Amino acid sequence: MKRVLIAILLLAALLLGGACQKKVRTLYVFNWSDYMDPELVQEFERLHNCRVRIPTYDSNENMFAKIESTRQSFDIAVPSGDHVTLLAQKGYLEPLDKQKLGNWINLDAKLLEKAARFDPGNQYAVPYFWGLTGLLYNKKQVPAEVLATQSWSILGHSHFSGKQKVTMLEDAREVVGAALVHRGYGVNDTSPGALAAASEILAIWDKNITQYDSESYKNEVADGTTWLAQAYNGDALQQMELKEDLGFFLPVEGTSLWMDSMVILKSSQNKELAYEFLNFLLDAENARKNADYVMYATPNAEAYKMQDPAFTGNPLIYPPADYLDKCQMIEFLGDRIKPLNDLFEQIRMN
Repeated sequence: MKRVLIAILLLAALLLGGACQKKVRTLYVFNWSDYMDPELVQEFERLHNCRVRIPTYDSNENMFAKIESTRQSFDIAVPSGDHVTLLAQKGYLEPLDKQKLGNWINLDAKLLEKAARFDPGNQYAVPYFWGLTGLLYNKKQVPAEVLATQSWSILGHSHFSGKQKVTMLEDAREVVGAALVHRGYGVNDTSPGALAAASEILAIWDKNITQYDSESYKNEVADGTTWLAQAYNGDALQQMELKEDLGFFLPVEGTSLWMDSMVILKSSQNKELAYEFLNFLLDAENARKNADYVMYATPNAEAYKMQDPAFTGNPLIYPPADYLDKCQMIEFLGDRIKPLNDLFEQIRMN
């Protein structure tokens, strides 16, 4: 009789354990790679007795295509500004209930104004990080005289001719944008004259380009497979922390300026947990830790106050005002994006 009772209790415990496991919620955060402190994710899981899964993408275009085809799989995404607009126009985003985001007050009011350019009224997007795009290089393979101009023109330098050691991002806005800026146009200019000028420059640069890729360069510049790569500043700085032979500069002509935001998808099955996660990341201390990890500029004003002066004083993260004046935020172009995308595809497939 005692054995039977023990068996019944063990069975009940197993069934209860299984039931408890079924109650563990899973939050899916669709994000860029290496773009969130894993220790913070683990802390959130512990506090909320949940799991956080972070599938990744390497371009806004790939993110958007995946959301269109399988959006039931994701709760939160982290698009750049122009794609916040696109996702909102397509009806894929949940309007924010800011009463559930008590830490919203930590965000910088001036940066919220900038975010309102792609998200009017800050209706859908929680600013996450902002940054700029420049050039990452291997000091052993790129001599100082090649770097002397600190210009986008280095992409076409004869030092790289025939070597297939240069890469650019798999991102039409960044690639065409760099050529536009180099020729004196804005990153959002799609006039025939501007795109013709960009096309001429891209044809020159393309002779040195091995591939258009937004992921592999992170390791390939470090190991010498690639000598020079167009790179997001935070990604570049993360790699420089690991290997002293790497360098990075923001081109003298200026560059693109972008802001990534966290959004909740309307199809999310875990909206309340999604709000908890966003509010957790908006906490000043958590935002500081996250910024220290990813090495991008934070839009969280309270977190900024808590950062090391060596971080906030780094001009590759927080450039001076006179340099920012030469930079333009990537904006949603609507139908005007087609000739720019066509140019990128023409260059990439050439």
